[in-house]
Amino acid sequence: MSINRPKLSFEQAIAAYLQYAPRLPQVDPASVPAKTQYVGNLLEIADQFDLIVFDAFGVLNSGAQAIPGAVETVAALQKSGKKLAVVTNDASSSAEAILARHRGRGFDFNTTNLISSQQFVAPMMETYKDLSHWGAMAPAHWPFDILPGRVEPLGADRALYDAVDGFVLIDSENWSDIQQNHLEESLVANPRPILVGNPDICAPMGAFLSVESGYFAHKAADRCNVIPDCVGKPYGHVFDEVLRRHPDISRDRVLMVGDTIHTDVLGGLAAGIKTLLVHQGGFLDGQDDIESLFEKSGLRPHFCARAIGHGIDVSGAKSEACCA
Repeated sequence: MSINRPKLSFEQAIAAYLQYAPRLPQVDPASVPAKTQYVGNLLEIADQFDLIVFDAFGVLNSGAQAIPGAVETVAALQKSGKKLAVVTNDASSSAEAILARHRGRGFDFNTTNLISSQQFVAPMMETYKDLSHWGAMAPAHWPFDILPGRVEPLGADRALYDAVDGFVLIDSENWSDIQQNHLEESLVANPRPILVGNPDICAPMGAFLSVESGYFAHKAADRCNVIPDCVGKPYGHVFDEVLRRHPDISRDRVLMVGDTIHTDVLGGLAAGIKTLLVHQGGFLDGQDDIESLFEKSGLRPHFCARAIGHGIDVSGAKSEACCA
C-alpha cells in the first residue's frame, strides 16, 4: 500500500459504507448481539477463545507502523498457545511481502497464519469460463501471470476498456479520475463483470484514509448496475478458509478482531463467530460516539476496545482499564 492513493474523510467513508451496505453480505438480525461489551484490551477476554483472527490494517498496524501494544499482545497470545490468523484485503502484495512487512514491525507470523484476498482472485476469475481477456486495475509490475487468461493493466487508452471481456480491480494505487471515467463509460455502453480483489472502501494509513478498490467498484456499479463480485472481507471466502484450517475449533471459540463495522464485524457476524472492534489507530480513530455508528449500521460487535494492546506493558501484562 502507498501514500500515493487518493484520500477520503471519515464522513465520506462511513457514508459510502452505509450507502453500499445492501451490496454487502447480509446478516440475520438474530446474529447481531443486543449489546456490546466494552473491554480494556484483547487480553482481558482472550481466555474465551482458542483461535483469534486479526485484520491487519487498523488492528496490528496503521500504515507502516505497528500500533502501540499490538506486538506485545500478539506475542503474549502466541506464548499462551492461542491459534492466530491474519486476514488481509491487501491483494496488491504477495504473501511473502506481507509477512516481511509484519516481521519488520516485530510480529512473528508465518505462512500458516496469513490469509490474503489475493489467493482468491484467480479462482474467482475461473468461474467466468467464457471470459478470457481481462482489464486490471493494478500497476504494470503486478504479477499477472498468477491469473488465468489474458490480463492487461488498464491505463489511459479507452480502447482497452472497450475491448476486454471483464474487469478485475486489485490495486488502486495511482488510479486516476480519467481511468475511472473510462471504466464507468465503457461499462455503461457494454455492461460486463466487475471482479474485486480488495473490496475495502478505504484503509487507515496513519494520518489519512486511503481510497481502495472497493470504492471504485461501487462507483462504477452506480453507473452500470453491475453488482461487483468480490473476494476478501466481509465476504465468506476468507472466513471459510480460516475455519477450514482449524477444523477442531468450534465457531463459538473463534474471535474476529477488526477496526471496521462493515468489513471485519460484518464478516465475522456473517460467519457465525464472535467479534471485537477496536477504535484507536484504525478506521474509527478519533471517533467518540461509537454507539451511534452501531445504530446507523444495524450492526454491532460482541466486544469493543480502544486497541488490542491498550494499557498493557511490554511483557503483555494488563496495567490500565479502558473506558467505553
